[in-house]
Amino acid sequence: MAIHKEVLFSPSAIRAKNTDSLPELTKLNELAEQLAAKEPDECLRHTDEIVRVGVENYCWKEVARAYNTMGTAYWYKSDYFNCIASHQQALKIWESLSETEGIGTSMIGVGNAYLRQGDFQAALEQLQDALRLFQGTEYTDGIASVYNNIGVIYKNWGDYETAAIHYQKSLDIKEKSGASAGNISNSYNNIGLLYYFQENYSKALKYIQTAERINKESANKNLLADNYNNIGLIHSKEKRYDEALKYLFDSLEIKKELGDKRGMTVSYREIGGVNKQKGNYEVALKHYEEGLLISEEIQARDSIGFFGNKIGEVLLLTGKFDEAISYLDSALTINLDTGNKAFIKESYLFLSKIHAAKNSHEKAYDYLCDYVRVKDELFNEERTKTISEIQTKYEAEKKDLEIEKLNMEQQHLIDINNELELFAGKAAHDLKEPLRMMSSYSGLLEMRYSEALDEDGVDYLNIIQSASKRMTALLTGLLEYARSGASNVKKEDIDLNDILAHVKHNLQLTLKENEAKIVHKELPTVFATPSGMLQIFQNIIANAIKFRKTDTNPVITITCQKREKDYHLSIADNGIGIPDDQQAQVFEIFRRLNSRKHYSGSGIGLATCKKIIEGLKGNIWLESTHNVGTTFHFTIPFTV
Repeated sequence: MAIHKEVLFSPSAIRAKNTDSLPELTKLNELAEQLAAKEPDECLRHTDEIVRVGVENYCWKEVARAYNTMGTAYWYKSDYFNCIASHQQALKIWESLSETEGIGTSMIGVGNAYLRQGDFQAALEQLQDALRLFQGTEYTDGIASVYNNIGVIYKNWGDYETAAIHYQKSLDIKEKSGASAGNISNSYNNIGLLYYFQENYSKALKYIQTAERINKESANKNLLADNYNNIGLIHSKEKRYDEALKYLFDSLEIKKELGDKRGMTVSYREIGGVNKQKGNYEVALKHYEEGLLISEEIQARDSIGFFGNKIGEVLLLTGKFDEAISYLDSALTINLDTGNKAFIKESYLFLSKIHAAKNSHEKAYDYLCDYVRVKDELFNEERTKTISEIQTKYEAEKKDLEIEKLNMEQQHLIDINNELELFAGKAAHDLKEPLRMMSSYSGLLEMRYSEALDEDGVDYLNIIQSASKRMTALLTGLLEYARSGASNVKKEDIDLNDILAHVKHNLQLTLKENEAKIVHKELPTVFATPSGMLQIFQNIIANAIKFRKTDTNPVITITCQKREKDYHLSIADNGIGIPDDQQAQVFEIFRRLNSRKHYSGSGIGLATCKKIIEGLKGNIWLESTHNVGTTFHFTIPFTV
C-alpha cells in the first residue's frame, strides 16, 4: 500500500481553508490510532479514507493526524521509508498550520524511524530539533519522549553514561508532570536495560522489576509483557534457562491476548534462542518457525530474514543440510533486498558452513569470501560512522548546554557579539547548502554517467567531492572556533577524569588501530565548560596519534600540578615533534605545518584550544623537540 504522495496542497490554501474537524473523521482517526500497532494494514485502510475525505473538506488537522498515524502503522510494519514519508507529509501540514505540538510529533516520528534504521546521526538531529521546538511549551509528554529517545541513541552508541543522563531527565519530567504509570515504568525499564548492556544484571533486574511492579498495579499488560521479556533475557544471560523461559512464555501469552503480533515475533525469537542455548534444537526450531509465520503474515521483512537465518542455523546443527540451504537461500534474498548487512553476513556464514559440511568446498569458499567482504564493509561503515558521530556528539553537547540554560534561566541564548561568529554562522548555514548540492549532484553524476566518462572525467568528479567535504569540515571548524571561549557560555565544575573517559570513548577506534596508550594519574575538577574541555583534550590527543612516528606506538602522558592560583596540565607525546622555526605558528588559525597529502585537518583545532584556554583566563604553550615529541602545557585558574 503506497502512501498519498500525490496529495496537492499549498500552505496558504491550508491556512485559508482549514475547517473544523468532521466528527466522523475524528472518530475514524481515534480508531486508526488504536489499530496502528495490532492491525497496521487495517489502520492504513482507515487513514487512506481519512486523507481522501479530509482533503476534500479542508479538514487539514485530521489529515495531518492521519499521516502521523499512517507513519506509526508503517513503523510497526518495519517499512521505514514510508514511515518517514508519512511523517514528513504530516510535518508540512502542521508547519502550515503553525501547530507546535504536531510539528514536534512529526519530527519525533521521523527521528524514531531513522533510529530503527540505525541512522543514529539523522535520528539525533530530528529529535534535537523537536526538543528545541518544545522548549518553553507545556508539552511535557513530548519533551520527556524526546529525552528518552535520545537516551536510546546514546545507548546504541555505547555511551551508557550519557544515555543514563537523558533517561533520568525523561523520568524526572514524567514524575514532576504526573505522567501515566506506563510512561514512568518505561523509564525504569530503559534504565534497567542500560545496566543489562553493561552486564550488571543485578541492578538491571532491580530497575526492571520496579517497572514490573508499576505495570502490575496499573494493569498495563502491554508494558508488563515487555518487562517479562527483559527479565527473561537477564535470567538467560545468567544461565537460569528454566526461569528465563517462564518469564518469556508469560510475555508471549500477554502478547497473544493483546493481539500484538510484532511483539509475539520478539517472544518467539527469545524463546527459540534460549532453547538453542540449552541444546533443545527441535523445540527452538518450532518457535523460530512460529515467529517466521507471523512475520510473513504482518510482512515484517526484517524479521522474515532473521528467522530464516535462525531456522537455517538450527537445521545446520541437526544435520539437515538441504533443508537448511533452502531456508538460508530465501533469507539471503530477503536480507539483500532489505539491505540488512548484519543479517546478510549471517546468511553467508551459515551457507559457507553447510556447504563445507557437504564437501562442496568451492561453494563454501565463495560464501566465505562473501561473508568476509560484508564483514569488512560493516567494519568500515562503523568506523566511518564513528568518525562522523564524534562531530555530532560535540554538537549534541553544545545543544544540551544551550537547552539546559534555557530551562534554568528561561531566556534565549545571547548571541556572541563579534564579527567572527557572525561570519562563521553565516558560513556554516548558508555556504554548507551549496556544498551539499555539489557533493550530492557530483555523486549522482558518478552513479548515472560514470561509464560515459573517461578517466579524467572520473578524476574531476572525485576532486569536486573531496574539495566539498574539506570545505564543509573547514566551515564547521570555523564555527566552533568562533564559539569557543565565549564568556556567556555557562561554566561549571568539570571532572577531567570524566572528560578523558569521554575522549577515550570517542577515539576508541583510532586508539586501537594505532595501538596508542594514554598514561595518566588522577586529574582534578576544574571550573570550565564541558564542551571546551572535551575539545582541548580530544584535539591534542588526536594530534598526538596523527603525528606519530611510523616505527613507534604512540604514548600520550597526561600530568597535572596544582599551583597557588591554578592547575598546570601537560599532555606529552612521543611523536614526530615540531621544528623550532614552526612552533610559534602552531596556534594560528588555518595554519597547517604539514602537507594535506600526508596529514588531514583544517588548521583550526589548536587555534580553538588557545581561544578556549584564554577565555578561561589561562595560558597555553608548547615544548617540542623534532623527532622526539611534543608537550602541550596549559593552565586553568581555580575560578574564572
